[in-house]
Amino acid sequence: MTPWAQAADNWQLADAPLRYKLDLLRKPSHKSAGYFISLPDGGLLRGNKAATTVLTEDGKVLASYLLWQNVENGFALVFAKPEAEAKSVYVYIQPGAPAKVWNPATGLTPGTILCTLPGRDAIAASQILANFGRVEAGVHWGENPGHPAAALSIGGDLSERPKPAAFYQLSHLDAPVAGEYWIAPFIHTGQGEVRVDGQKIEPKEKSKKWGGTGAALKLSKGLHRVEVLQTAPASGPNANPRDGLMYLTWRTPNEEIKNWEARSIKASEVARSGACSLVAVESRDGAPLAAAKTTPGLTYWFGNEEPLIIFEFNALNKGYPADAKVSWTFPEGATIEGTRVKWLVPGFRDGKVKMTVKSGQSVSSSIVPYFGFSTEKTTLENALHREAFRDTLAEMLAVFPKNPDPVTTWGDAWWNNIFRTVEGGEGENLLSRLFTDHFAAMRKRLAPAQMCILEDVFMDVTLRDHPEETIQWLKKFFLGTSDIARQNDLRFREGELHMYYLNDRNNAEKLFTTLSAGRGEVAERAKIRLGDLALLAGDLNKATKFYADVQNRARTVRNATSIPTGAMVSKQLLTAGSGASTMLSPKAAPDMKGGALQEVSLSENVRTLASGGFLLEARQTLDAWETEFPLSKISGDFILREGAIYTKMNDWKRARPMLEAYCREIDASSYLPDAVSTLILCVQASKADPASIRGIVEKVRDRLKFHPIASQLDKFLSTAGPAPK
Repeated sequence: MTPWAQAADNWQLADAPLRYKLDLLRKPSHKSAGYFISLPDGGLLRGNKAATTVLTEDGKVLASYLLWQNVENGFALVFAKPEAEAKSVYVYIQPGAPAKVWNPATGLTPGTILCTLPGRDAIAASQILANFGRVEAGVHWGENPGHPAAALSIGGDLSERPKPAAFYQLSHLDAPVAGEYWIAPFIHTGQGEVRVDGQKIEPKEKSKKWGGTGAALKLSKGLHRVEVLQTAPASGPNANPRDGLMYLTWRTPNEEIKNWEARSIKASEVARSGACSLVAVESRDGAPLAAAKTTPGLTYWFGNEEPLIIFEFNALNKGYPADAKVSWTFPEGATIEGTRVKWLVPGFRDGKVKMTVKSGQSVSSSIVPYFGFSTEKTTLENALHREAFRDTLAEMLAVFPKNPDPVTTWGDAWWNNIFRTVEGGEGENLLSRLFTDHFAAMRKRLAPAQMCILEDVFMDVTLRDHPEETIQWLKKFFLGTSDIARQNDLRFREGELHMYYLNDRNNAEKLFTTLSAGRGEVAERAKIRLGDLALLAGDLNKATKFYADVQNRARTVRNATSIPTGAMVSKQLLTAGSGASTMLSPKAAPDMKGGALQEVSLSENVRTLASGGFLLEARQTLDAWETEFPLSKISGDFILREGAIYTKMNDWKRARPMLEAYCREIDASSYLPDAVSTLILCVQASKADPASIRGIVEKVRDRLKFHPIASQLDKFLSTAGPAPK
């Protein structure tokens, strides 16, 4: 016996191999409007017509009719409202039986349903849709709620596909009384045709008033079929965001409308079919079937870049046996398993995913279509939104094929969004995937300068917890470049790694001493690091000498050089290969006062960027500040700003040493209270032994015994334990 042999209980039609289970949600506005649902095919029907029988759970047959069908998008179905209250119904498929196609004689009055054929701009194409039944690939449909100010209207493609397109809309209007109605269609663009009960409206000008061009029709009280054939010509965005493509107005018998000949149709005058949701697709023999729902989610769309959208693919797995395995094969050639998966798809493009379900000897497959569009708002200020991008892309990378590697085809939007979402030490999993499994593909796709930026970000997020591994990556990056400047940058980073993360200050000193013998920015920064090593060792005079030496040289060239102030790192990625720079600010004022103002400006920029979460940019500005004004480490608030950045990145190893040195060596400073507070926070957040800084805190406490911070320090010392010997 197969594990799913007992799964299909209460099968009501013996000749139906599969059924769809629907939960009834919103009731129809009119009984005859029935319920409307779009059901998937993708291969489930095996090329058969959608011959349906709809049954309630207690076996009552409900009249059902096909509107449109194609393999890609499945079929649109309308069925009658149950006489009694019902929560669910079953839609059975009966191969070999003729499909019952809706027509006005069925007695059902569905609405308002819009069918769209993209890529075509002709009323003849709309007429094809008006014939119902099988339609060509690409045709899709859905309930059209209309515009709030015009209940019966067509704004454009409901899926937001661009123009051109041809449309057919099926609606029913509720005439409140019998008599003569004035019907005035407004066609804003394209060709339009309106039919009422099958009669084509021939608009003629009655007056110059608004709504004065239309036609008079005698209607009985009750529902009347209104069909709209419409085109959206040209190309570009979906539709005019203000006026749409068309809308319909009318005047009821004996209705007085001041200054107008007609008014917009009200929502209460339009029949609306009931809504239902698909909850399961089941087979007669109980074998699981491949059917899914797609849900568009967060959209990463910035500037003129290509939008990227997180789509969620959910298997309709209700009733699946325990051994069922669901897999999804995406256009990139990647296959991922799970009943619920997420994938980043390009915006405004059609795509298809192959879904496969295996259980025992049973295999079911179907094609799940999607179109890249979403209305869900996204902000990179939200940490969860950044995390969603990183996690989704990391999962994709884990299953990407190696040859050909899809990474080589990524456009700027992919790379820029990687940079936007890995700030502040976030994204180790994503970057590790990229560098471990797709390093060669990245080097082919990115310019050397762009690759350098990505390498630096990767090392930033790995060195904190994996310094030994980062050493190996440094060596690999070093061997991969012949650029002397880049090699020196990597040597500098190696020195910092030994200094802060491996606690090997002797090796760090050797590396910085070698680099300091050269010329250029790296040599100057190496001298600053030698000053830092001296400060860490307790030699304030030696540290001051190094800092002053660098700052004096910087002063002589300050007015000839623009200083980075912290633009978006993602912009660097776009310009890194072109020689352009987006990170330059105006030149400093040519005097000492100008230099002081520039120092204050850099400090404030670091604070603003860090508090806003732009930690990569804050660090770049910090580097510029350090290179220009290294004495700020002693006389200014540099150590505070640096500590704030690294504590926000949870990089305690980098933040703590310099905070300790500052609190130990600087006797009097207005920044000392904040420095010791940050140091305590650093120790507590990293779960380090509080006793390890007891001696430093005691010295600061003695210096600040009349300062309000003293009570906080006393509280810390009361729980810190004895200082290590």
